[in-house]
Amino acid sequence: MSTNPSFLQSSVDSEVRNLRDSGIPLGRRFRALKLWFLIREQGISGLQSRLRRDIANARYLAETIGATPDWKVAAPVHLQTVCIRHEPSGLTGDELDAYTRAWAESVNRSGDGYLTPAMVDGRWLVRISIGAPTTERNDVEAIWAVIQQHAHAILSDASISRRSRSAPDRS
Repeated sequence: MSTNPSFLQSSVDSEVRNLRDSGIPLGRRFRALKLWFLIREQGISGLQSRLRRDIANARYLAETIGATPDWKVAAPVHLQTVCIRHEPSGLTGDELDAYTRAWAESVNRSGDGYLTPAMVDGRWLVRISIGAPTTERNDVEAIWAVIQQHAHAILSDASISRRSRSAPDRS
């Protein structure tokens, strides 16, 4: 019953029992019941409104990220998930992958947001899913600011450690 795709992995997998491995919820389930309840609660027009808002917010985030130097939208945005990567000059391959996972984990540990790292075409990227019932444009702007803050902090730390390793010993 175990499944372990990259987007379901977390840094605490070895410390906790993951219930997805001991049941069938990732298999065939009665998904229509959830949709029926949602339609009963919000109505068709309410559901349409929410989906339009979330898709507009995802597109807004993708456009904002795409217009920011060294940031890349790594997959087309069809619904509410935006896949991104920060590609600062000087980082490639495994070093870029480690950096990507580090800043995503930093955001997650901070509690300011939750991002899911995932692998696409053999390289790590970060998935941002926009769709919580209360998510508005200002929340999307806030998570973008948090992402940039953590990514630049990780990059600065990595830059400092690279310089200290390459600096000549003057003792």
